[in-house]
Amino acid sequence: MIQRIQTVYLLLIVILSGFILFSPIADLISLITKLTYLVDFKGISLVKPTGNTLESNIWGVTTISAVVPIIALITIFSYKNRVKQIRLSVINMIFMVGYYVVLFSYLWPACSRLQADCHLRITAVLPIINLILTFLAIGAIGKDENLVKSLDRLR
Repeated sequence: MIQRIQTVYLLLIVILSGFILFSPIADLISLITKLTYLVDFKGISLVKPTGNTLESNIWGVTTISAVVPIIALITIFSYKNRVKQIRLSVINMIFMVGYYVVLFSYLWPACSRLQADCHLRITAVLPIINLILTFLAIGAIGKDENLVKSLDRLR
């Protein structure tokens, strides 16, 4: 299980997804009042004066950020069923693309409502890295499946 390269890819996905969940996603800087707002898993909060959460309806981004590492862990531990691993990885890729859809559908109205510029942090790029790692894991799982099929033919 651990000696397979897809396990390393999937573990990196778990680590990066945990980092995504607990790190700020974006900064919103108001054009009029010059206040800075922080977007993280709790919602939008004002950075300087109070730090209180202004809006907490970012549950879609938080949920997807929490589901992705769980699916990756389930994928790691279903190593005996490679077809299931591939299916779970594809589902995980769909969730990662859905992360961006939900994130931008949340940030767009928030920026216009607060009249602010949105500055994404490096955390917003990590799901793309997760997508690449998932694609590499699917390729490695497919190679293992082909190897097992070819060995079954020899018997």
